This record gives sequence, structure tokens and C-alpha cells, in this order.
Amino acid sequence: MKVKRFFAPDMRQAMRRVREEIGPDAVIVSNHKVAGGVEVVAAHEQEYEAAQAEFKSERQRRQRRDEQVKTLTSKGRPEPDLSDELRKAQARIAAAQQGEPLEPPSGRNRQIERDSEEDLRAILDSLKDRQKARADQAHRHFVQAREEPAVPPAPAHPSAEEQARISAMQQEINQLKTMLQQQMQQQQVQQQQMQQPPPPPPPQSNGAQAGPVARKLELLGISDRLRVHLMSGVESGLEPESAWRNTLAKLSDSIPVIGDDFIERGGMIAFLGPTGVGKTTTIGKLAARYVLQNGSSSVALVTTDTYRIAAHEQLKTFGRILDVPVRVVDESHPLDEVLKSLRNKRLVLIDTAGLNAQEAHSQDQLEMLENISVRMKKLLVVSCSSQRQLMEQGYAAYAKLGLHGCVLSKLDESGSLGDALSFVVERKLSVAYVADGQKIPDDIGVARKHDLVSRAVVTAQKSIEAGYSNISAGLGGNEFHKVG
Repeated sequence: MKVKRFFAPDMRQAMRRVREEIGPDAVIVSNHKVAGGVEVVAAHEQEYEAAQAEFKSERQRRQRRDEQVKTLTSKGRPEPDLSDELRKAQARIAAAQQGEPLEPPSGRNRQIERDSEEDLRAILDSLKDRQKARADQAHRHFVQAREEPAVPPAPAHPSAEEQARISAMQQEINQLKTMLQQQMQQQQVQQQQMQQPPPPPPPQSNGAQAGPVARKLELLGISDRLRVHLMSGVESGLEPESAWRNTLAKLSDSIPVIGDDFIERGGMIAFLGPTGVGKTTTIGKLAARYVLQNGSSSVALVTTDTYRIAAHEQLKTFGRILDVPVRVVDESHPLDEVLKSLRNKRLVLIDTAGLNAQEAHSQDQLEMLENISVRMKKLLVVSCSSQRQLMEQGYAAYAKLGLHGCVLSKLDESGSLGDALSFVVERKLSVAYVADGQKIPDDIGVARKHDLVSRAVVTAQKSIEAGYSNISAGLGGNEFHKVG
């Protein structure tokens, strides 16, 4: 507790020391004269009550001491000087607390100057006025609370810490929404697959040819549904090699392809797909092809992937090498605004962020792509090294945007092309390009039906040649070249 005793030759100097050490809100708890001057006990206004309690306790101790003195006097051991001094001190203390003027003591160094008494009286009066004002204010609040109905307090402006917690909660809610939407899309895909009629049983009349053909299709990685469809056209009585060639020809006819250089049509083309399927590299290859044939003045690159610094910088590197502008979509530059500013370009290739159900920005990406006002074509990038389930998840995430085709990437990293071919056939998703390496712009080309089947056969041969060399004749390149 900030209670201090001050000793000074006179009251003026004592009051000056009180103001200097405690401040203008100092309250005098007690004062009395001592040998050589005055003693003042002061405290801060906020601690006045505690100081008063301490002072009261001290006064009670003095009273008990006085009573002991009286008792000793009554027993024949009088001490008149001590008793008188105690009574005088008590009287002066009581007078100071009640605001009455102090009795002028006699003797050298015990006189309090008149202006010092006025300072003390002003401080005590100020204290009384403050206490009375507080009591009046408390009384008014009490009366007002009883007479007026309770009004809920206005909400306080949230602090920075509260805003951070609210923002974190909103992100968690967005993540949950995205996860729920992904799950619903997957359920819809599964329901669609379940609602499709079961594949017809394989024909029984050509069992001699069906066995080897089915086994070879299985080695290619063709799905059960597509395998049944292809085998249904195998004619009875054919030699196994002829039956296999016919089956490969039918597989080639079933693959949907665009058939020409898609970017030569111009326009704004967005490349969609999960993270890591090769969207940025594909854009770099196609941009380089276009610049070599048409120059760099009519092409521009755009990225919406501001979440991965690597992808952002990689596209900028392509732009510097090819001497084409690269625009970045962010909060200050929305996608719709950026695309409108590039209407004078014949070709605009747009790199997008991969969707992930665990990330809050996924839903924002979908809404941004869905709500643009300019016409934009959309190609789904499918990695041939991915499992069929991942291909289906990517398709389910972007199908509602309206896909114009796909790009099959990473053919060189895949041990089987059967999943990718089955996927595009069953989803009727036309293939625009195939990419099979990191060389720019060489390792990309326009998709051709027979090339895809040939690549699937060669890939299967490489995968099984160690353990299944005996079927190499049935998967031979000479036979494939007769397809188409």
C-alpha cells in the first residue's frame, strides 16, 4: 500500500513533499507536530480507505496504551506528562479528521503556519467533495437501475485477438464446407456408377478367342466395364491374333480425342486439376509451341495459384524466357478483371491452384472460376501415373464447371495407361494433348487415337516383359501398326 510518512520543519514543506512523491491525488491521512517540525501521513486517493483503516487501527492501539497509562496512574504510579500528551495528540487527530482548525501548540518548532493549515483543509475538503460526489453518483445509478428497464449494452468492438479467433473459426467452417462438398460429389459419382446398368455378360460363342483377349486387356490395365464392351465385338472363329487386332482397333475407335492443336483456336484456356498433375509444366510447353509458331506478342499467361510460391515463380520464369506477360490473380486483381484486361491477346493460358478438400481456398477457386463473365475454355489435366480413384475425384471436383476436354500428362512416369484410357472412354472426355516428359516444348503433342493405344501396348510390354515374355507376340508392335 502506498502510504508514507513525511517529516518537515513546517506544513508547507511537508505538503510540497507529499505532492512531489505521491502526486496531485494525494490524501492526508493524519498530521501532528513532532520535535523539530511536523509529521504528515499521506496516501494516494485510491488507497485512502485502506490507509484510513490502518490509521484507525493505530489509533485503537494508542487508546489501549492510554488506558494502560490511566490504570498505572490509579495504582499510585502517575505519569501526568505522558497522559496529557496522549490526550492532546488524540484531540488534534480528531480535529484534523473533522476538518476543524488545529489548536496552536506551544513551544519552539511546533507552530504550524496558517497557509499550511489552509492547504491541509483544502485537501480534506476536496476529499469530502469527491466522496460525496461518488456517493451521489452511485445513488443515481441505483435509482436509475430500479426505475428504467435493463438495456443490453452495445457490443464492444472485437479486439485483435478476438478477430483472429473469429477468422480461424471461419477458416475451419470453410474447410468443413469444402470437405462436405467433396464427399457429396464423390457420393454422386458413386451413385451414378451404381445406377448405370450392369455390363452385359461376355459372349459365349467365341470362348476360344475371348480367354486370351481378356487376359491381354487386363494386362493393359483396361477396366472391367470397358473390357466387357470390347470383347463383345470379337467375332467367333477368328484366330487369336486377328481377334486381338480387332479388339485393339475397337479400343482405338472408342477413345475420344479432339484431333487438332487446341491452342491454335485461340481464346482463354484454363487448365484445371489436382495439385501435382503437371498443369504449370503443360502450360509452359504449349506456350513455347505457340510462341515458336506465332510469336510472343499475342499470348499471355495468368496464374490464380498464389498459394504455392513455387508454381507462381515457375510460370513467371516461363514468361521471362518466352517474353510474354504474366499476370497474377489476387485480392487486388480479381480473375474477371485480369481476363478483361487481356482481351487484346489472341491466346491466354490460365494456371489454376489444385483443389484439396483439406484447404479452405479450394471452394474460393471454384467460385472464382464459376463466376467469371468472359468466355473461358477448360481443360482437365489428368496424370496417367495416378490411380483411377484420384482421376474420378478430380473429375467430380471440376465437372460442374463444364469441361471442354483433357490433357493426359506424365505418360513416361506411368506403368500402365489402362486406367487413363478407361477413364476418358467411360467419361466421354476428349483428349486434347498427351505429355510424356519435362522437355519444353518437345514432350507434348496432339492426342491421336492409335498413338494412345500403341503407347498403352508398349508400356504394358515394358512392365511385363520380365515375367510374361511369352505373350510378347500378342502385344507386338507389328500387329499394332495394322490398327486404325
